[in-house]
Amino acid sequence: MDVSNHASKFNQWKDTYNWNTCKTNRKEYGQFIAQFLTSESRVLNLNGIYGSGKTEFIRRLYVELAQRNHPVVYIDVWESDFSNNPLAVICSELLQQIEYVFKEKDPTGKAVEIGKAKNIFNKLKSKLGICLKYAEPATAFTGDPSLISGVKAISKIVEVTPDLNDSKQFQKYTETIQKNHIESIQAVKDIKEYLTYLSELIEIIYALNIPIVILIDELDRCRPNYAIEILEVIKHFFETEGFTFLVATNTEVLEHSVKSIYRIDFDAQLYLRRFFDRKITLPQVSMMNYLTSKNLDFDKYKNKKVLLYPFIDDQTINLSVFASLFENNKIELRGIEQILNRFFVSLDYAVNQRKSSETLINTVVLMLGLIEQHLDKVEQVERTNAEKAYFSVAIERPIKDLIESMFNCVTITQALKCHSTGGRVTEFGHPQTMLIVESSNFSKVKSTNHQSLESAISKMISYFNDDNFNYWMWEDYQKIILLSGHIE
Repeated sequence: MDVSNHASKFNQWKDTYNWNTCKTNRKEYGQFIAQFLTSESRVLNLNGIYGSGKTEFIRRLYVELAQRNHPVVYIDVWESDFSNNPLAVICSELLQQIEYVFKEKDPTGKAVEIGKAKNIFNKLKSKLGICLKYAEPATAFTGDPSLISGVKAISKIVEVTPDLNDSKQFQKYTETIQKNHIESIQAVKDIKEYLTYLSELIEIIYALNIPIVILIDELDRCRPNYAIEILEVIKHFFETEGFTFLVATNTEVLEHSVKSIYRIDFDAQLYLRRFFDRKITLPQVSMMNYLTSKNLDFDKYKNKKVLLYPFIDDQTINLSVFASLFENNKIELRGIEQILNRFFVSLDYAVNQRKSSETLINTVVLMLGLIEQHLDKVEQVERTNAEKAYFSVAIERPIKDLIESMFNCVTITQALKCHSTGGRVTEFGHPQTMLIVESSNFSKVKSTNHQSLESAISKMISYFNDDNFNYWMWEDYQKIILLSGHIE
């Protein structure tokens, strides 16, 4: 049968979200998780910090599972965060996406079985409707929206309702509540049985593999009480044989949500263990591999009167500098994408705003400044052309000396000695204005590949002293960084 019949989003996602387009090198990990997910029925937590690529990973997992012949459902619960009824949301998405299976004709000629499947499907809808029927009244009675869709709420009402046998009206009320409670409890039991039976029939009729996999995304972005209600719904209604749930969250944020509902000293980790059988952690990516896979195009600026320094001959050396800075400062993938976008937008702006002369742009200075902006570092705003740069971002060797030297190429000082290539020194009787890099011996400055940058720095100094050349100083970078900061 067509894959899209058991994975309704497959055709929409298969070209974009597959392992061949994955720049985080998570193919083998994803295939391993797909196998683990489908080995038995369970509820799993996929843990990853904001911006770590959870959504892209879970969508690729969707495509992988669909290709493995598993019915698969994707639910972005944040899209329904405005709702007060998570059971209705889960039911709607589950039934709508699973119903695609039954649009396909029975390929094995088992007309009796497909009739049973459709009958069970309709009964499942009916039983879910019973639970939904009591959800809003239960919330109104108890005033506690975190109780599970009527079932737990009604149970609580029955428990706390006093014996009011003297009042026929209240006795009738109590009997009604008890009847509704019993009906809801039975409906939950029926739902679990129907879901398991339905998965078995799908396997028999369409030769699909079970369990059916439900992928829940963006839970940690939801309102705290809504996020908890979603977990309650999964636990009490859908944790059943034939179904596996993978819930993608920033688990630390989810724990804060739990504490905001209960109390700050509440054991949120223990609480969440009630819902998840296992926790899976999204692995860190190799930053260098990630940047390399993006095929960043520096060459397009050649012959456009924009010179990118200090890596004149091999601009790809930038990648090792960028990777180190991103890793040192623990910048997540989403943040890296924003910074890279601003970096190239800044270069494009320089191309379009160039003067008649050539413009020299120091890629290391521009990137470090953009990272400072991303991390809200005050020195990015307060630093001037006429002072030695200091940094509060994390910069580790071997790039620390490189960073300092590059900033010394865009800031000035007054000095009595001026250094040039070959260790030559010129002395003056009065302080002279020069680049800070000229005020000390720069012959020992190395790039990340351990090659000397003496020649590049010497060339930069010559451009700085050429009045016909547009040489960017720190405050020029500051302006472009400020402009690019308006791009999210």
